[in-house]
Amino acid sequence: MEQISNLESILSRLDKMGSSHYFIDFMRNASFEVGVLRLFPGQKDIQDTHSVDEFYFVVAGNGKIKISHKDHTINKGSCIFVPANTKHYFHDNKEELIVLYVFKS
Repeated sequence: MEQISNLESILSRLDKMGSSHYFIDFMRNASFEVGVLRLFPGQKDIQDTHSVDEFYFVVAGNGKIKISHKDHTINKGSCIFVPANTKHYFHDNKEELIVLYVFKS
């Protein structure tokens, strides 16, 4: 596992995966999983609930996240906690949205 990662190189790896991919894990060990989610305007976030707590940090862009049927406005610098087994998804971004995520493994 790499100990230092660069956002530009992570996004470049994501680009190489094809247009149907909008997230990529770049660090993982027995304790956590870390990745980047990128949505372009109009692109749908189709993620499902997760069995573990999640933390998101908005690196760039703005939009909304729906958590349990409630919309929350997010922008660069927003920190978001989503409890395990809670329905959620990002939407309504008018520009590229880049979000760092951390899941407990």
